[in-house]
Amino acid sequence: MIATALIVRMIAGLRGGPPRSYEPMKTIGHVESVAMKQFPDIVTSATFWASIATMWAGSGAWFTYVAAAVVSRQQTYEGILNLIEGLEAELALVSEWAAGDEGNLGYVSKPRNQLEFEHPDWFNPSRAIFKFGTPTLSNLTNSPYAKSLTPIVRPFVMLNHSIRRLFESIDRYQAFVYADVARYQHVLMMLTFNPSDFGSSTMPRPPYSSQIGLTSEEQGYVNQIFLMNEAMHQHIIGGADSSDDICLYKAFRLARAALQEFKDGRKREPLPDWFPFLHFVAGMLAWVGFWEVMRWFEIW
Repeated sequence: MIATALIVRMIAGLRGGPPRSYEPMKTIGHVESVAMKQFPDIVTSATFWASIATMWAGSGAWFTYVAAAVVSRQQTYEGILNLIEGLEAELALVSEWAAGDEGNLGYVSKPRNQLEFEHPDWFNPSRAIFKFGTPTLSNLTNSPYAKSLTPIVRPFVMLNHSIRRLFESIDRYQAFVYADVARYQHVLMMLTFNPSDFGSSTMPRPPYSSQIGLTSEEQGYVNQIFLMNEAMHQHIIGGADSSDDICLYKAFRLARAALQEFKDGRKREPLPDWFPFLHFVAGMLAWVGFWEVMRWFEIW
């Protein structure tokens, strides 16, 4: 009986859990009494359960962190997709100005006399020029996802610069056209078929012809309007043969190609390569804690 008690003590010591003390079995008459288990003291119990709590807390904290990292990466991925949709919508709008349809060469270089023949409306002060809004494109560098958009930041910054140049030219153009209202109205009346309908005015003859009765000042006025339109279309918007790499025509195509390439290669950001090792460590901590608890209660 004493040998049995010693073996139990040795096993308890090897099991890693707090050792139990057993009193030797005693023989009372012809009946053997059952060995009484002596529970560990408070200090031993407190130390054991504190160790278990530490292992499980460490494991739980790691897996909580991993779950948060996965959610964060998913939210970033979805946010970038939404941003791409916004950029594509705005590019479709810019395309109308940048001759963005396939095969369109834009405003290629041409002699001025040919431009005068092809675009008589460029002389007309009533020619309406509207701006367009690109809030997503303009604020791309302020986006919370800017760090993940590195491949497309530069092309879109250049495109935004091209759009701003165009808008500034439109502002100068409109300031010049409407600076003298009386002159504007008189010239417009001289250039229209129907003076009562200035909004739908057309050019009945070249405005630089003296036959329409413009004064020298008014002649210079409409010629300057033509030159400003020529600068906006031929140089700021540009075309396939433009020497300016940041003209709207080229900047638009560069940004559109960069966005398409970025979109095609976009994937969810993976977890770092060293995460699996810490997964293993955290899993082992949880398993060891569970194993020791089972042994504490002598279930295993």
